[in-house]
Amino acid sequence: MVYKGNELEEKLSPTGEVREIPEDELDVADKIVFTVFEFPDEWKKKWDRIMIDWMRKGGRYYVAYVDGKPVGTSFLFSLVKTGGIFNVGTLKEYRKRGIATALTIHAVNESIRKGNDTHTLQTDKGGNAERLYKKIGFVTDHTASWYVKKL
Repeated sequence: MVYKGNELEEKLSPTGEVREIPEDELDVADKIVFTVFEFPDEWKKKWDRIMIDWMRKGGRYYVAYVDGKPVGTSFLFSLVKTGGIFNVGTLKEYRKRGIATALTIHAVNESIRKGNDTHTLQTDKGGNAERLYKKIGFVTDHTASWYVKKL
């Protein structure tokens, strides 16, 4: 999906905030991402190497906090005037509170401030995430099919 509009109003509950995390706080984001996306623990070492590499190349990792507790993530990587938004996720017990919306809007606004013209993300067709992104102003640019051979 693609967003090509102007900056959006950032809003999160008065007890919440979105912060960019540095490399040395990567474990905070990992805990959320690995829970939300059900990644196996054995991926962590390689995952961290990839994320640190992206962060050192200008990627930005954001964590949403509610009452001081980390509850959601998003990641922004910019290349060729395009901001790619990844890893948008919220812990199950904090969903339906606008956290993923706030994280996505924050990433879009940061992408705009970095001078990107286009802001992209990927999602499953027809799911809750697609509906959320459409409400923000994203439109479907293209679709992709994945084929899996079951062993």
